[in-house]
Amino acid sequence: MNPRVFAPLLTERDPVESAEGGLDPLGTEALADALAVRLVPGVRERQRHPRFLTAIAVSLEICRDFDEDTLAKDGVSEPWQVFEWYLVEGLVRRAEVSERTGLPGSQKAARAIDDGVPLSAKRYLKSPSVFGFHGVYRQLARSVNMESNGNLGEVGFELLNLWAKEQGLEGFVGTGGGPGRAVRSQLVDAVQAGLEQGATSRSSTWSGWDFFRKHLAPYDAGPNESQFIWAALLDDPKGFRRDTLEFVVSPQGGEVWQSAWSERAFHHALRMTARDDLRVLLDAIDAFETFARLCHDAFQDCLFELTRQGAQKTPPSALAALDSVQRAAKLVPDSCDSLMERLEPVGEATRFRETFASLVEPSNPLEWVQRLIEHHRKTQARKPPSGKNPWFERFDDGSLMIRPDYRTDESGAHDDSYVHLYRTRSLWQFGIDLGLVKP
Repeated sequence: MNPRVFAPLLTERDPVESAEGGLDPLGTEALADALAVRLVPGVRERQRHPRFLTAIAVSLEICRDFDEDTLAKDGVSEPWQVFEWYLVEGLVRRAEVSERTGLPGSQKAARAIDDGVPLSAKRYLKSPSVFGFHGVYRQLARSVNMESNGNLGEVGFELLNLWAKEQGLEGFVGTGGGPGRAVRSQLVDAVQAGLEQGATSRSSTWSGWDFFRKHLAPYDAGPNESQFIWAALLDDPKGFRRDTLEFVVSPQGGEVWQSAWSERAFHHALRMTARDDLRVLLDAIDAFETFARLCHDAFQDCLFELTRQGAQKTPPSALAALDSVQRAAKLVPDSCDSLMERLEPVGEATRFRETFASLVEPSNPLEWVQRLIEHHRKTQARKPPSGKNPWFERFDDGSLMIRPDYRTDESGAHDDSYVHLYRTRSLWQFGIDLGLVKP
């Protein structure tokens, strides 16, 4: 897998108004995410460019001129959202296409520009507080104290001052004079106008668009700014972000990662020199991913077989005959005790048992695949806001037929790859952006 081919950042594949749910069919994502958060606090899979931390610091500085309860004319957009519109539109207007890779909302902004309309809540992301750059990076900003209770944290204030000096924008922060003071006023005025209009409110010739490309482009952090962001990321008293970051940019870690882009191989190499508590967590991840791979391969093979059968009803016995189902029916229960022992020290054994109890009970392949199908149905039914449809139609005689939206020509991976992602791609890109590794 090439880490430069980024996963989509913007698509909401499960809109709340839809009864379809095309993600996480077996409900394994929540536990995997909890393990990933414990490993690298604040880091999310959608994150690619740590310079968005600087953008958040700038946003917080601009938006402190507005009251907490200020909303735009649309009644929903807060000042930080209006600033985000301007930043995204500015980068789309002024930056090269290659420089916008990993920029949340860029496709929406490009379409608005092409249509000759301003960027607004109606023309932007459906859930900007989740999928916009504030939403994607806010938790990391809080984790490193860039943001604290909606205001600049101590680290954010230091970063903003360093950035302003390095960018030749003295006066952007504080009461002193300098070229940054006029720039700050220009941005505050733009946000104010955006609040009044409920949309970006500047023409295509506005000089302020250049600010975003010149001073906040995701790839162009200055050397002092990069060094400061790196130090902030390494400061992690609660998790193992420092351990993982330092290893991914080390010659050994970089070589392992680039050799196969495999998180299992990367974690195996990291474990060799890790401290004891990190080893415990990596062992838990390894065991859980082995379980997840067995279940997901069996489920995917069932999808593949049902697709092959087309409109014909398929009895569970046909699925029970699949090699991956027989393998999972044996290995999942056999490995349960070992898996629970590894999850117990990281506080996830109870959640695992409550979520996957039916799959770890000893059973023959026919019973197990029926439990797998039922587990999928219950997983879909629990999804917010009011449940999602299962991927199969199940008939009174127990036979199954795949629903058209979920037909597939792909079988399971049948290898030792992780089912879930544990942020190594994000950390590797952080290292690239901050000049610590070469792609």
